[in-house]
Amino acid sequence: MASPSLLSMPAEIRNAIYELVVKTDWGHPSQDYFVLDRPLPALFRVSRQVRSEALDVFLLRNRFHVYTSSIGLKWLDLLGKDVGRFRCLILFIDINIDSWQRYMEALLPLASSLLELRIRNAAVSLPDHRLKKFMQDAGLYNKDRWMNENGDSNRELVFRRIQI
Repeated sequence: MASPSLLSMPAEIRNAIYELVVKTDWGHPSQDYFVLDRPLPALFRVSRQVRSEALDVFLLRNRFHVYTSSIGLKWLDLLGKDVGRFRCLILFIDINIDSWQRYMEALLPLASSLLELRIRNAAVSLPDHRLKKFMQDAGLYNKDRWMNENGDSNRELVFRRIQI
């Protein structure tokens, strides 16, 4: 009798394996988020089906911190259309507003209607009025597309995509 392959196992078992691989390669038991700062685990390159299933587990169930716009852009390129599967992105906006603007221009057209976007001011030297202008320019104050909520602190703004 041949030993079972990954794809011959029930979906629940495959999902548990994907979650274990992601937590082992990326996670830390005390964190409730992942930092986008390294390549995807090798598992994501096994096959199209495994990539799709593993990305669902990875992107749909977790929160992601993006500390620099350059890493954010790299991930947009790496994931392509799969960027739409992100459910929670926490952006730490620093004084490099132009770079973040490019990131937002690339991200928002691909964002799903389920995305929760959290914006945090990561630079003491970034005045609130510049951060507000950045969010206006990105279209986050467009009430037809985004709902603005108070975050869990006065340093975080939460936007949820409105389902159209």
